[in-house]
Amino acid sequence: MRLRHTPSPVALALLLAGLIQLPAAAQTNAPAEPEAEAKNKTEKAEKTEKEAKPAQLDTVIVTSSKRRELAHRLPYNVTAIGEQALREANITDLKRLIANSPSIEAPPNSARFSDSITVRGLNISSVSANNIEWFARSTLSTYLDDAMLPAVGFRIKDIARVETLLGPQGTLYGGGALGGAVRYITNKPQLGKFEGQLNTSFFQVKHGSLSNDTDGVLNAPLGEDLALRVSLARLDDRGYTDRYAGTPSYLTSTWTPKPNADQVLYKDDDWYRADTARVSLLWRATPALELRLTHGWQDSTAHGTSGGQLLPASGSPARYTAPPAWDRQTVLSPYPEYTDRRIDLTTIDLDWRLDGLGQLHSSTSRFKDSRVGQGDYLGTGSFFYGDLGYSRYRLGAPNFAGQTAYMTYDNRNEGLLHETRLVSEPGVLSWIAGLFLSSQEKSQQYSEWMPTLPSSGRPGEGYLEDQRSKYRERALFGELSWKTTDKLTLTAGARLFAYQDDSSTQVEDYAFDLVTGTIKGREKDSGQSYFKLNANYALTQDLLAYATLSQGFRRGGANGFRGVGDQAVNPALQGYRPDRTDNFEIGAKGFLLDRQLYLQADVYQIDWKDPQTYFSQDIQGFPVWGTTNGPKARTRGFEMQLRWLPVAGLELGLSSSYTEGEWAGTKEVCLYADGTECRTYRKGGQLGGTAPWKHSANARWSSSWGDSDVYVAASANYLGVKASDRGDDPEDKPFEYKAYTTYRLSTGLSQGNWDLSLWVDNLSNERELVSFQGTSAVASRVGLRGIYLTPRTVGLNLGWRF
Repeated sequence: MRLRHTPSPVALALLLAGLIQLPAAAQTNAPAEPEAEAKNKTEKAEKTEKEAKPAQLDTVIVTSSKRRELAHRLPYNVTAIGEQALREANITDLKRLIANSPSIEAPPNSARFSDSITVRGLNISSVSANNIEWFARSTLSTYLDDAMLPAVGFRIKDIARVETLLGPQGTLYGGGALGGAVRYITNKPQLGKFEGQLNTSFFQVKHGSLSNDTDGVLNAPLGEDLALRVSLARLDDRGYTDRYAGTPSYLTSTWTPKPNADQVLYKDDDWYRADTARVSLLWRATPALELRLTHGWQDSTAHGTSGGQLLPASGSPARYTAPPAWDRQTVLSPYPEYTDRRIDLTTIDLDWRLDGLGQLHSSTSRFKDSRVGQGDYLGTGSFFYGDLGYSRYRLGAPNFAGQTAYMTYDNRNEGLLHETRLVSEPGVLSWIAGLFLSSQEKSQQYSEWMPTLPSSGRPGEGYLEDQRSKYRERALFGELSWKTTDKLTLTAGARLFAYQDDSSTQVEDYAFDLVTGTIKGREKDSGQSYFKLNANYALTQDLLAYATLSQGFRRGGANGFRGVGDQAVNPALQGYRPDRTDNFEIGAKGFLLDRQLYLQADVYQIDWKDPQTYFSQDIQGFPVWGTTNGPKARTRGFEMQLRWLPVAGLELGLSSSYTEGEWAGTKEVCLYADGTECRTYRKGGQLGGTAPWKHSANARWSSSWGDSDVYVAASANYLGVKASDRGDDPEDKPFEYKAYTTYRLSTGLSQGNWDLSLWVDNLSNERELVSFQGTSAVASRVGLRGIYLTPRTVGLNLGWRF
C-alpha cells in the first residue's frame, strides 16, 4: 500500500486558481450607459421570446454511430447523460452509472474489487466479490473517447457526456461489445476561450467520516489555433466500515492483529483515495485539420472491504442469512486489505475534413493499468493449509500455531490501440469504413502466504499462479446505409478480423508440490466475420420504428490445464473459442406531442453461441482455473424509457426493463481425454446474476427566482429479486437476493457563476444484502462477508465557473 502526501481540496483549488491570470478586469471595460441599456433590452426581449415558445424536451447529439447524430434518430437503443445531469445525479464512476441504467448490472462491491458487468442478462458469473481478478467477466465494452480499455477505472470527471449502447455492437466496436458498450466522451480544448471551473463536494455516509471530492478544469488559448485543457480531481472517501483484526468471541483460536499487535479495531477502514488528471492540447493546423494530444492518469488506493461479518454457517441459504457477528459495517480481517491502482492513457487524435468525401478520424492510444494489492485469507488458509495439510494452521486445532493466511496480487494490463475510419457525408448513400489494430499484454499473478509455512518458494509462500497473455488483432469494418425513400433507410455492416493469443500459465504449489511448472498455449483465427442488418422507418420527423440484427463477440484464449499421471488433457480444453451473440431487436423511439414527450421502447432476443464460462481442474484439492465454452444460451426481454414535460420547468421520467436468460442447450465438457472429470450444463438452467425486473422513476422541477435558477429533483430505483449465481440444471436453485427500492433527493441553486446543491442518496437507509465474499469452506469456518447497500449518504456540492 502506498503512502502519499495528499494536498487538501483547498490547496487543489488554490493551485488551479493560481494558474488563472485573471484577465477579467482587462477583458472588457464597463460599457457606456446607452450601450448597457440597449444590451439589457435585447436580453429581456430574447428571454420574453423564449418564454413565449412552447416548452420542449432537450435533444442530445451523440457519436456512437461514429458520426455526429441526434440520439433519437439512431435506430437502436442508445442513451446519453450530459455533464450537468451527471453532476446533479452525483455519477462519478461506472458503478454509479450502472445503478441508473435499466439493462446493465454489476455487484455493488467496494472499489477494491474488479466486478463482472452484465448486459441484457448475458451472465455466467456469481454475484459476489473476489480478490482474484480472473473471476471478473464482462459482457460490456468500455471506451474513453475512441480508446477501448479492458476496464474503465477512470472516474467521470470533465466528461461532456456518457453514451450507453445496449445490444451487441460487434461491427463498429469489435471484441468485448458482446452485449453493449459504454463510452466516456471527454471535453475537448476550446480554441479562443479562457474559461474553467472549480467544484467541491463534502459528503458523509451514515456510520462514516466526512469525505470530500474536489475537481477543477482550466481551458486556455495558447494562440489563435492552439488550446490547452487541464483537469485535476481528488477524491478522499473516508469510508464507513470498521475492520476487526483480533479474535472474535465465536472462535477459539487466537492470533496477533496486523499491522499493530495492540490494535484490534480499525475504524472506517474501507477508505478510498484517488487522484485523477488529464492534459489535452489541441492544434488546428488548417481549417479542415485538427490534431489533439491527450495524456490522462489516475493513481488510487482502495482500502478495506465494505460489508459486515456473518457468523459461521453451512449450506444454502443458511450461510447467506446467518446473523452478523457485530453489525452490517464491521468485517473480520486479521490482515489489512487494499488495492493500489495506477492507470495511464496517452492518445493522439487526428480529425481531417475531406471536402466532397467525408470526415477522416484517426486515433492511436497507449494504455497501462496496474492493480497491486493484498487480501485476507483467514478461512481459505485454514482450509488449504490446515484441513488439507498441517493441523497447526487449522482454526480450532489444539496445536494452532497462531498464524493466519493472506494473499497478494499483481495484475498488469498494457496495450497499443489504433483505429482509422472514414465517414462519408450524409446522403442517399452514406458509409463508414475503418481499420483497427490492437496489441495487448496482460498478466494476472497472485500468491498465498502463511507465515512459518514450510515452502520450496519464498519464505511463507504456499501457492503461486501467474497467467500471462499476448494478444494481437487486426480488423476491417464498415457500414453502408441506403436511404431508399424519405422515410425508409436500410443499413448493413460487417467486421472482418484475425487474432492470435499466446498464453502461459504458471502454477506452483510450494507447500505440497502437487502442481508445478508452466503450460503455454496459442489460439488464433484469421477468418472471423460478424455482421449487422438494420431497417428504420421514419413515422414522423422525430419518431421512427426499427428492426435490427446485430452481432457481438468476445475473443478466445488458451488455458493452463495440465496432464496428471497418465491422464492427458482433452485437446478441446487447451483453449476456448470466441463466443458470439446474435441480437434480434425491434423498437420505436422519438418525440411526440410537439417534443413534450419522448418514448424509447424495444423488445429483443439474444442467442448466445459458445458462451465462455468457468471451468477448473482439481489436483488433490487445489484448483487450476480455466475457461470453456458452454452450450448455447438465450436471453429475452424488453426495455422502455419515457420522458415527459407536462408543463414548463417540470420533467418526469420513467424507465423499465425485463430480462430472462437460460441455457438453450445441453453440453457435457470433460477435462481429460479419457472422458473423466466432466461437467454437464443442462438446457433450462437459469443464467442468473440479473434481476428480471428493474424500474426507475424521476422528477425534476426547475424555475427562475429573481436572478437565480433553482431546481428540486427526486428519483426512485427498484431492483427485483436476483439469483446470486447461475444454475447449470433446471433443478438448481441458487440463493436469491431480495428486491429493494432506493430513493434519492436533491436540490440546487445557481446564481451568476456559482452553483450550490444538496443531496441525499438512499434516503430510506435501505440495507439489503446485495453481494457476498467467501466460499462454502470459508462460510463454515469463519463465516461469509455480507455486502450491503451503502447506508444513507448526505452531501453538499459547491461550484464556481469563470
